[in-house]
Amino acid sequence: MNPETLPETLPAAHAMIQQLQWRVSQLEKQLFGPTSDRALSTETLSKEQILLSLFPPPAEPHLPLYRQEQQFARLGVNFPRQMLCDWVEHGARWLQPVVRQMKAELLAGDYLQVDETPVKVMDPEVKGQCATGYLWLAGRPGEDVIFEFHPGRGKAYAQELLGDFAGYLQRDGYGVYGALARERPGLKPCGCMAHARRKLVDALAIQPQEAQWLVIQMRKLYLIERHAREEAMSAEQRHALRQQLAPPILAGMKVRLDQLAPTLLPQSPLGKAVSYALSEWDALNRYLEDGRLEIDNNLTENALRPSCIGKKNYLFFGHPEAGWRSAVIYSVIVSCRRRQIDPWDYLRDLMRRLPAAKNHEIPSLVPARWKPLDPVPQS
Repeated sequence: MNPETLPETLPAAHAMIQQLQWRVSQLEKQLFGPTSDRALSTETLSKEQILLSLFPPPAEPHLPLYRQEQQFARLGVNFPRQMLCDWVEHGARWLQPVVRQMKAELLAGDYLQVDETPVKVMDPEVKGQCATGYLWLAGRPGEDVIFEFHPGRGKAYAQELLGDFAGYLQRDGYGVYGALARERPGLKPCGCMAHARRKLVDALAIQPQEAQWLVIQMRKLYLIERHAREEAMSAEQRHALRQQLAPPILAGMKVRLDQLAPTLLPQSPLGKAVSYALSEWDALNRYLEDGRLEIDNNLTENALRPSCIGKKNYLFFGHPEAGWRSAVIYSVIVSCRRRQIDPWDYLRDLMRRLPAAKNHEIPSLVPARWKPLDPVPQS
């Protein structure tokens, strides 16, 4: 039965099972031509691997695989957890060339936002407790985002994320990025005004008189940004607006920060806030150089939210190998959302095309240039 003709009154579970059966039978009829110049090998293709294209990945509903296994069992379908793991792995491997292309295009530009978040990992080599790994993220406003999983947070992993990138690097005050910038003159550190503001807001409860004026000045800077956004200004127009209004505000803040610094206890909330702002001052002002640059790193932090929501559900990666798979899937889903593409439509289309895709076709399959083989049905 063609799933497009299933009656609307059919119970959801029965409809899903019939849809699975029909799609698998249709996809199995398609074998993929010669294997030369393939981006991916199809030699080990199986029904289970094809079936992966029928499921949204765990990153979308944030359901751990054991709970998905239970859901299928309630529907009368026996999908062992290891089989589900295999599907996710095969799907992630198929998507890897697309994510590599996305990363190459990001690194070829001259502006990048980066961040990282910890995640617990069940590592068989660490007995009795979870290890800590990190999802590293790199992206550009309005464009793609790529995630990478690494077992640590050291400079070597930041270097692996950034490759040969040169240009504006927007990040928080984490010292690894500063160390890289000192070694690589091509990196221009851009600060995150939101981080500086949060630290000042935290100090309001204890030292309101000293912190309030600085917070108000921060608010003025963000009002400039809001005006540019509401007026849909171009990068050139935003640059001109900032140059007209922001420098006097920042100059007044710098004078006040310099006055406060010697009067504060270094470990007090305001002492930490002032110290952070002064140590990051050049980077915090760099957004004035180019209208494309954001005042803060909030877009990147927002891109991390799906993974943070996911951690509350699945709690930890069940194996270190799950890290790279999740990173690949998050890269695709978050990039699709940034471009107002339905991730499920995109994944469903790519899982049909990637097994037969040639290397030169991969650039046309990234979210920025993707066009579905078949028109997406309108709901």
